[in-house]
Amino acid sequence: MKNFINYYYHFHIQDLHFSNEKYFFSNDQKKYMLKLCSNFDTLNYYAELSSQLQSYHYFFIVIPNIENSYITWIDNKSYVLFQLSNIINDKISIFDIRIDMFISLNDKISNLSRFPWIQLWENKIDYFEEWFSSKYDSYKKIYPLFHYFIGIAENALLYLKENDRDEVKEKSDELVISHSRLGINYELFDYYDPTNIILDHASRDVSEYIKSAFLNRIWDLDMMKNYLYKHYFSRYGLRVMYARILFPSFFFDYIEEMITSNQNIDLLYLENRADEFQNFIREISIFLEEKYNLPVIPWIIKKI
Repeated sequence: MKNFINYYYHFHIQDLHFSNEKYFFSNDQKKYMLKLCSNFDTLNYYAELSSQLQSYHYFFIVIPNIENSYITWIDNKSYVLFQLSNIINDKISIFDIRIDMFISLNDKISNLSRFPWIQLWENKIDYFEEWFSSKYDSYKKIYPLFHYFIGIAENALLYLKENDRDEVKEKSDELVISHSRLGINYELFDYYDPTNIILDHASRDVSEYIKSAFLNRIWDLDMMKNYLYKHYFSRYGLRVMYARILFPSFFFDYIEEMITSNQNIDLLYLENRADEFQNFIREISIFLEEKYNLPVIPWIIKKI
């Protein structure tokens, strides 16, 4: 690998070590990381994004190779080289999540937007409803739980639509740098890797982190309280955050994983998670209603 790096980037490196499926080395007192990359989407817009990303200091710089391409093919595998910033890698905490990294949009960069979520959620609900109706005989044991989670998803969708109707967006509701599915195992090197970013509402990353904490059973309401104490969200933003937390993506993820891997669906696991999710949503609902006087979904949601 050292010879490939020297050739494709005109470097003369000596130190090279491999860790967590990434290559690290130094050149001219600068630190670099070479990693496999299959997500080329953001790289298509990197030229337009780069100056804005660097204004936030910690984002890595993508280095083109001698062919002026951000992607280097080595042994039929695609790699991207980054110049690292001065951060120490670690698992992120909720307080590492930034909600103030706004982006000036143009038509090209706007293609990275993943907001609003209404159409995406409608498509996912429709897909699973059609799938279960065609597989009812095979999966009828979990149909009551499926119906329960679909009901929650539809409530989240309705709440999102009502929010668009009832609340006014503020400056803080403009699109910011976000990530597809940020969770408690995300690292700072992932967070500031420009190939991992999308554009979305500021509530996306923190909502996904909170749901990941729930999924991994380390959820504590103080996590949300302390974060909101330090970070401002408008009423519109708080309601968007609540809707995203309410949408039960973990259930859909689990079903998809079991189906694609041809594994049996664990009914007891889903029943336990449904009970835990109900308590999780109840706790958040009460807090948001009492603290911010927000309208919330009725927190006693009974399974059919």
